Amino acid sequence: MNKKIGSIIVLILTLSIILTLSSKKELKNVEEIKVKEESNNIIGIYIKQEDNTYKQSNTIPDNYTIISNESYCIVGDNKDNKTYDMFSYDISSKTLSVSNLTSKETKCYLYFEPKPTAQELISQLSKGTISQFTGTACDANTNNSTHNSSSCTTTDSGVYSATTSEGTTYYYRGTVNNNWVKFGNYWWRIIRINENGTVRMIYSGTNNAGDQPTNISTNGSNNGRWVPTDNSQTGTSTFNTNYGNNAYVGFSYGDINASGNTDTEKYNNAHKNTTDSTILEALKTWYTSAVMNKDLIDGETGFCNDREKSKVTHGDTSYNDLGYGTNATWYAPFDRVAKRTSSSDYASIGGEQKPTFECKNKTRDLFTTSGSSNGNGALDIPVGLITSDEVIYAGGFAGQGNYGYWLYT
Repeated sequence: MNKKIGSIIVLILTLSIILTLSSKKELKNVEEIKVKEESNNIIGIYIKQEDNTYKQSNTIPDNYTIISNESYCIVGDNKDNKTYDMFSYDISSKTLSVSNLTSKETKCYLYFEPKPTAQELISQLSKGTISQFTGTACDANTNNSTHNSSSCTTTDSGVYSATTSEGTTYYYRGTVNNNWVKFGNYWWRIIRINENGTVRMIYSGTNNAGDQPTNISTNGSNNGRWVPTDNSQTGTSTFNTNYGNNAYVGFSYGDINASGNTDTEKYNNAHKNTTDSTILEALKTWYTSAVMNKDLIDGETGFCNDREKSKVTHGDTSYNDLGYGTNATWYAPFDRVAKRTSSSDYASIGGEQKPTFECKNKTRDLFTTSGSSNGNGALDIPVGLITSDEVIYAGGFAGQGNYGYWLYT
């Protein structure tokens, strides 16, 4: 990550927005369509099926769209090639119309298919998969050869996919500018499409205006990257005002005294989700006054706060694997950004990074708004923070400055 983590960190808000798309396997919410009077010579409506065949119908399901390049009209015995782009279908009013027909004898054949899901749209852009990162994600379109005096070793800009136990997720990496979303009174950037089809976004201010400098400055601070004119953060906050205890690594935390009869009990008690962190309280304050349609926000996909203990000592004998009280403890996320080849090697930041979208202990560490099997139910608002893993996937690289990826502001 190219920013130092100190007592003050940039407060980042991530939302998962449910896409209200109908199923392709079942024609849901079908209603009789209305046809405008000037279009009463429409004679054929065909619905695309799961096996890519068409079935004639007098109804059109919700969230289906006209296939313009297959729909056509016939005047007498001749195909009217001028009318294929004149079809319109209003989903909310169930009104179908064809404009500018050349003759009352015109007969139209309209073909409909389901609107593509978010995964389908993004997968069309996907360049493939990346399993391990060995350098920063630079701008694929310009020669950004100096990033904070470090050479770019990859040019992995675009949309990539990753497979997890939950399915396939698609994420934006490097210098991309096509992941903007206007939601509510705010602009957001899409981090990734989650495995379940929801969209994970990060707050990016109240407008999307900015500057993309052409000059590479001597310190690299504006190295070919979009710089917002608006404040692209909701505020600043400490992660936890208190520190010096393992409990405080939690987005929500438990027993500071870590009481228990065994080390396992003490560890579990320290990482119970009973007290909000300082930054979670700050997020709640912002969310309460935020203006947006909160009914569209999903609280079940969750935000991971990985508190799994590291299985490597990283060459520092002062650390142990207890994970409670004041015991110095490495945690698993550190393993994914620190290069080491054996448990005796001292950790060095950079060189290679192995991020993951998996949240190993969902019952404890996946923050959701209800206690389902998918998460811990510790949140009462559906907001969270971007993870270090997601920053790496986006193009951040520990120990190197990267001013050429979309998260940089």
